[in-house]
Amino acid sequence: MARTTGKPSSSKLILLLVLAGLLGLALILDFLWASSSSFSSLRYFQNSQTITLPNVNIKEKNSKEKKKVAVSELNATFADLPAPQLEWEKMPSAPVPRLDGAAIQIKNLLYVFAGYGTIDYVHSHVDIYNFTDNTWGERFDMPKEMAHSHLGMVTDGRYIYVVTGQYGPQCRGPTARTFVLDTKTRQWRDMPPLPVPRYAPATQLWRGRLHVMGGSKEDRHEPALDHWSIAVKNGKVLEKEWRTEIPIPRGGPHRACIVFNDQLIVIGGQEGDFMAKPGSPIFKCSRRNEVCEKTNSFFDWRSFASLVPFLLVCVCPTETATLM
Repeated sequence: MARTTGKPSSSKLILLLVLAGLLGLALILDFLWASSSSFSSLRYFQNSQTITLPNVNIKEKNSKEKKKVAVSELNATFADLPAPQLEWEKMPSAPVPRLDGAAIQIKNLLYVFAGYGTIDYVHSHVDIYNFTDNTWGERFDMPKEMAHSHLGMVTDGRYIYVVTGQYGPQCRGPTARTFVLDTKTRQWRDMPPLPVPRYAPATQLWRGRLHVMGGSKEDRHEPALDHWSIAVKNGKVLEKEWRTEIPIPRGGPHRACIVFNDQLIVIGGQEGDFMAKPGSPIFKCSRRNEVCEKTNSFFDWRSFASLVPFLLVCVCPTETATLM
């Protein structure tokens, strides 16, 4: 009788152990994967909750911080500063509508000069408003040669000095003629004309001299830097010609001009303006693109007309102008 060997039984046992090990490993891996997936899902859900349901307190806090920053960055010009409440009162209407005229107050009287009535019509007279009884009263004519808009104007308390400006309606050219008005006698006198005409120059009395600065050049658009002065006293001109002074650092029309602490100060203003359409018999006011198309010229203007927020100070001891 032959004897049986144990090799087949050993092989089966080893195979069973291997299969059991693989099955156990598979179960372990499955458990680990399931745990990892659950953790990821939980983390995603938590993140989703944070995004979709933000904390209200945090939102309010951020909103307050944003408002606080906005207020701190707000220009002081627009901030709510402590000040008395001012109320407007309607006054009697002017005798005629005006645009780009000029006005000067002397004591209780307001003198209103020239200006556009319409784009095709300009005024050539002065209306006077009396603040004592709140009425428009006297009216008198201007010299025929005097400009009708874009005037330079200043007073010493009795005499009103009127310098250069645009002569006529639409966008006509400027005149170099200058005049002085005696407000007590209502008499006009000629003064020496400016070296060249200007539109709306800054005009002020300083140290016994009448100063004329900036404005627009003869094309009505290009800012002028010229600065002239002439000695005056009690409505009389003491010199025969205008004296050339230090040019203004940045030119342009429609600027406020004051004297403070013996300093000549020019504030704000405009750079650029409408121009006369080339070839127009009435000097029709046109925008820049019309002028460019007609003249076939290149214009390096950043804007048609821009406002100037700068302050120019002419310091008297050294007579130098600084841009602030």
